[in-house]
Amino acid sequence: MTQRRITPKDVLGFKQISDAQISPDGEAVAFLVSDQFISDAKFPKSNVWIVPTCRGEPQQLTDGPRSDAMPRWSPDGQSLAFLSDRVDDGQQQIYILSKNDGEIVQLTQISGNIPTVRRLGSISWSPDGRKISFLKTDTETKDEKERKLQKNDVIEFEKDLKYTRLYTVDVETKETLCISPDLMQIWEFCWSPSGLEVAVVASDLPFAQSWYTCRLAKFSLDGKLTITLHHGKRQVAGPTWSPDGRLIAFISSNWSDRGVVGGGVFVVQSDGGKIRELCTNYPTSTSWLRWMNDSQKLITAAHEQGSIGLAEIDVASGKRTSLWRGEAMFVNSSWPKFSLDNTGKIAVVREDVDNPPDIWIASHLSNGVKWNQLTHLHPQTDNLTVGSTESIYWKGADKWDIQGLLIRPPDTNLTGSVPMVTVVHGGPTAVHAYQYYASQGWLQLLANSGIAVFLPNPRGSTGWGLEFAESNIGDMGGKDWEDIERGIDYCIQNGIADRNYLGIAGWSYGGFMTAWAVTQTDRFKAAMMGAGISDWRSFHGKSYLCDWDAIHYGDADPWDPDGVFHKFSPITYVRRVKTPTLILHGEQDLDVPVEQSYLFYRALKDQAVETDLVIYPRETHSIVERNHIIDVSNRITEWFTTHLKH
Repeated sequence: MTQRRITPKDVLGFKQISDAQISPDGEAVAFLVSDQFISDAKFPKSNVWIVPTCRGEPQQLTDGPRSDAMPRWSPDGQSLAFLSDRVDDGQQQIYILSKNDGEIVQLTQISGNIPTVRRLGSISWSPDGRKISFLKTDTETKDEKERKLQKNDVIEFEKDLKYTRLYTVDVETKETLCISPDLMQIWEFCWSPSGLEVAVVASDLPFAQSWYTCRLAKFSLDGKLTITLHHGKRQVAGPTWSPDGRLIAFISSNWSDRGVVGGGVFVVQSDGGKIRELCTNYPTSTSWLRWMNDSQKLITAAHEQGSIGLAEIDVASGKRTSLWRGEAMFVNSSWPKFSLDNTGKIAVVREDVDNPPDIWIASHLSNGVKWNQLTHLHPQTDNLTVGSTESIYWKGADKWDIQGLLIRPPDTNLTGSVPMVTVVHGGPTAVHAYQYYASQGWLQLLANSGIAVFLPNPRGSTGWGLEFAESNIGDMGGKDWEDIERGIDYCIQNGIADRNYLGIAGWSYGGFMTAWAVTQTDRFKAAMMGAGISDWRSFHGKSYLCDWDAIHYGDADPWDPDGVFHKFSPITYVRRVKTPTLILHGEQDLDVPVEQSYLFYRALKDQAVETDLVIYPRETHSIVERNHIIDVSNRITEWFTTHLKH
């Protein structure tokens, strides 16, 4: 079969496979097949599919014209609830599909956004299957709509309190009720086994930055009792109630983004008390957990030193037993998840550096797990030439062991060192994982142009435990940057990278690190700053994540003229920059306001440094429109091939 090099259109030709949900009896897995981009709708086109766990081909279950999302099995396995905006673009409603006859019934008639940030669980069946709970954000009032029509719609900053509340809808009567207390912002939730209480990740205010000071709480459905179970300096996520009702398990660490988590495993008594951390001596970052039916053990998915792993935790002793560890990734944005049936069988969307995402199940055995691949959804990989990906290891600052990935150019005729671009991940509490990079973004496009791509996981990354993940707090741009530089030196010393043709790139925190890098060294011939931070103080003033930077700079005072906000702002040292720098940003970015890029661009232009600034209309922190994604890939590839190829 003829092989050819990958193009930006090939990248977009891969479908996103996500949200594998195994039925309670373990007979089938429902999952999503989605476009990677938005065309003319508010969400990417997506539909629910299903595949049997014992022989059989995958089949499309829904055919909504826009976005069908978040399939969830009823407790008895006879129905599948899902979200869809098939009637009104962008307005999702809850639908139920009957397993017996395939009939689809619309359950809700609501107005308002059901938040699905990074595929967080916004809907859930009650334990008895009679109700479905869901999150919904407050809508505009009649008065607010009228004032907009009259153009009397001034913006009173941080005074428009639109809460996300928890609702239930009765499956039989379709009656919809708000069940969460007033003045409580709900980020995540889970039912108690009795169905009489709900545990939530909550805040007092509904602003995005409020999540960084969230708490774990519970309330009764009759509205008579609300209790805070835990409120610490770290964020909490993924609460799950034990089947016997005694304990609530959750994950906690300091994170950069809601929905991108990995940290320690904790439990708390459901009636309150001190929290207890489990398996404290194991250097992993747990990203998802579920109780076994006996309420004695938890099954977890975790980042493990760059790999991904499944483990069993005995709750009483805190002992962790590894079930499986592999150079792979469980796909669900940056938060690896799985679903569990009544027998302990696990369903995931799994990928690795050589294989794109597909549906897999793992049978939980006494001595580990047995894997079975259920789908093969990307036959086009047989025709594409991509670079090989491997792990590399080096000593970072303080002689810490640091890991990263290297994508080599696919041309086997190349010998000796080649141009290399270092790509810094976002976060910083994230990780470059073992993924099929040809199905996402521009990394393999760079490799196909003859440029090696280095993906470091410096301190602050997830996968090496709480201490490692939190070790750059108060020092973002310090020793984490030293870890990266030492990794680049390793690649040069080992004949991988040509020291005369180095580039650096990144998006979000990686964009900050790119701007930081070109103010600290002249070793790079070219750089790409994507949605990056150039001035921490102005970022703190405008970003809707303003509580995060204060926490991650060690509770520092942003307005101290001699403090770390000044010390680690690239703009402070911008007169040093000589590196040609491409700057890309979404016009409507609220995470990292677009002013950060305008500021850095203007400073470089004033000093006659080669630079281009490209702003993408309608885009937020991620670029999602099809033509814009292609433009990003083409621009980045052209920028580095122009400056690094010789």
